[in-house]
Amino acid sequence: MKNYSKMSLKVFFSIFCFVCFPSLRGISQTLDSISTIDLKEVVVKAQMHRTDASSSTFTPTINQKASAQNAIDLLKQLAIPQININMMDNTVTTPSGQSVAIYINYILASAEEMEGISTSDVRRVEYLDFPSDPRFQGNEHVVNFIVQKYEYGGYTKATLNENFLIGKLSSRASIYSKFVYKRMTYDLYVGASNHNINHSGNSVSGVYSLENEAGEAYQITRNETLEGAHLKYNQYPVTFRAVYDTDKMQIANTVGFNFDQTPLSETKGMLSFVPQQNTDYSYYKNEPSTSRYFVWSGNYYFILPRDFHLSVSPGMNYGHTNYSYIYQTSLPGNSSIANISRENVWQFRGSATLFKKLADKQSAFFRTWFGSTSNDVSYSGTSPYDNEFLDMYAGAALGYNFSNDKWNVRADAAFQWEKNQINDQSVAEVYPLLNLSAGFSPSQKHSFRTFFHFGANYPGASEKTPNVLQQNELMYYTGNPTIGLSRQVTFNLSYNWIPTSAFSASAFMQYFGEYDLYVPVYQPYQEGKALLRTFETDGAYNRTQIGLSFNYRLLNGKLQLAASPSVSFYRMTGLFDISQSPFYCNASATYYLGNFYFQAAYQTRSLTVQGNRGVIYKDRDFYQVLAGWSHSNWNIRVSGMNLFRKDWLCATNLLSTPLYSETQLVEGNNFHQRLNLSVTYTFGYGKKVKRGNEVGEQSGAASAIMK
Repeated sequence: MKNYSKMSLKVFFSIFCFVCFPSLRGISQTLDSISTIDLKEVVVKAQMHRTDASSSTFTPTINQKASAQNAIDLLKQLAIPQININMMDNTVTTPSGQSVAIYINYILASAEEMEGISTSDVRRVEYLDFPSDPRFQGNEHVVNFIVQKYEYGGYTKATLNENFLIGKLSSRASIYSKFVYKRMTYDLYVGASNHNINHSGNSVSGVYSLENEAGEAYQITRNETLEGAHLKYNQYPVTFRAVYDTDKMQIANTVGFNFDQTPLSETKGMLSFVPQQNTDYSYYKNEPSTSRYFVWSGNYYFILPRDFHLSVSPGMNYGHTNYSYIYQTSLPGNSSIANISRENVWQFRGSATLFKKLADKQSAFFRTWFGSTSNDVSYSGTSPYDNEFLDMYAGAALGYNFSNDKWNVRADAAFQWEKNQINDQSVAEVYPLLNLSAGFSPSQKHSFRTFFHFGANYPGASEKTPNVLQQNELMYYTGNPTIGLSRQVTFNLSYNWIPTSAFSASAFMQYFGEYDLYVPVYQPYQEGKALLRTFETDGAYNRTQIGLSFNYRLLNGKLQLAASPSVSFYRMTGLFDISQSPFYCNASATYYLGNFYFQAAYQTRSLTVQGNRGVIYKDRDFYQVLAGWSHSNWNIRVSGMNLFRKDWLCATNLLSTPLYSETQLVEGNNFHQRLNLSVTYTFGYGKKVKRGNEVGEQSGAASAIMK
């Protein structure tokens, strides 16, 4: 049998060669006779960006992830057209200035959490307007980092940031560590921020309309010129979080403690009055403070039967603050001012969203929320007081969402109850909230979105304080317990265009209006010899903005250009009759060369009209160049900011009322020439780590101390 098989194979092979060889030889001769043909190179490019009716998705490149030191830095590298990042303080907003909530794997993240993220694990970044996912807790504008998940192991990241040329010490350091075992993830964050700087204070020129002994009106100009300052600031946050994650639920609990101290915040300078006196006097201020915060927060998400989803987010804050305001001058017969305050604050909050999928393209949700903040504040010294503040709110919303391949329509209506109580005096009000949004996307390259919001703005505890505190020789402060809320309207229309992976752009127009807003007013005090600042409901605030932004990558992604120009039209009526139309733009160019990266960025001066203060705020332009090296676990960067600017001016505040006008020059190191060294080192252990949702510094509740 074996011999027969071998013979059969030999015969088959011989026949195959006899039949096929001539044909193969003919084919070879034919091919030899054909001239050489150059085939075009076939390049397959991944789709890095796309947009639809409800979101825009951006996939970072290897260069972008390697050069970014944290989450905000990665957003800068991506240059997402739908957001704006302030170069000075890294604030993330929409191009029209609305706040953007940052999430990591669908859990809300703080700035310190984003500092600890391993950018190499980021798979994509989503931008969403009015998302229907219940895990986003009703936030209107969201950036969500989708981060690779691991099965076990972890990583540790150390960050060091040091500034030069702005003072004796200005540093921030942190260590973040994550460990995953099976379904549990543990995060630990420890940080330290230490600053010892000069040149931090204000020069103020105020024009007071007063009355003399005979009741006759006259004006006096009080000039407070800063000549020296010394600020020491320390912060030590510690946070721990545990997350239990399965296919059907996600349970996260975070506890944090933060020690925040300003042991020294003194300013001194020259004090003069025109035309009352020709003698120059000296003044001295010191505003030391110490705060301790304890925070607990939870994020619980459950996928229930019958297409129900439930998201619950409770939280609690406790804080204790000691704050002092010391003011003294060399004026003859003038006594010093000492306002010593102690505050204990408790805050409880929670929200729950029940989401139901009605059909393949339809869903509905019911959301409820509540919160309370209790401030116990005592003042001693020049103006002793004891006050108890209680702010409570609760609300419920019902919403509907329709979404298909091209359309996304969302609507929700809510009622909110709010109560403010100061000692024995209280005021309560129920008001409606309305959100309407729609998006249309004919393809992954184009999307149109619009939204309308109707809401309200309630003044805080400090604006409602009944105490009268003295600020200087001619000015006293108080609040108004009876002022109510103001109504707000926002309308936005935007267009997003992503024709290729190398280019993306966005254009927008937005109107924001606030009506019956509370503003500062000045009244005669102490028989006209001084002024008293309080708050009243007056006038309307209107802001219209038009702008566009783009991101263009050249040279196979090695060079990236981005810019965001816009113009705003401010109109304020009532006591403050203000019209302004400033232009704003930020632009950057980034180049990647192997393990090195370089960037130059510029931001024009920002001018805003601050409605509830009645102030025209002007800061300064900001420019920066940086060079960095990233390899393996290291990322080392050297940056130069405003290298040719040696003065300390940061901003100018302008205020004008019938009885009081003020020009305030704010000094600090934000726009002064500065060198910065930033180093991160990350090392991992284990495999397939669930990297995401990193913990960081926790913020305390809002203070009711009047400053």
